[in-house]
Amino acid sequence: MQITRIEITETRYCRDRAEHRASLRLSLSDRVVTLFCALDLPPDIAPALRDRALMADALRQMRRMPEFRSGRVPLRLAEPVRAAVEEPRAA
Repeated sequence: MQITRIEITETRYCRDRAEHRASLRLSLSDRVVTLFCALDLPPDIAPALRDRALMADALRQMRRMPEFRSGRVPLRLAEPVRAAVEEPRAA
């Protein structure tokens, strides 16, 4: 199953819990999955780094779902999604 798009919405920093929170919507060929992510990151982290960490957490959650965890249905990333999630490579 290929993830073709990831949208991040409702991004906010919760001072009480010292965590960044967001809803992420992952578009697949046959469904849309919405996940809630909360990460312990510095309050002043760069938005691009925060978003990359949120996307990585959403993918971690997806890989734990039974249909993907079993390996019966492989979870793949479309190239634009892969580029957004992966660390930039040093030149």
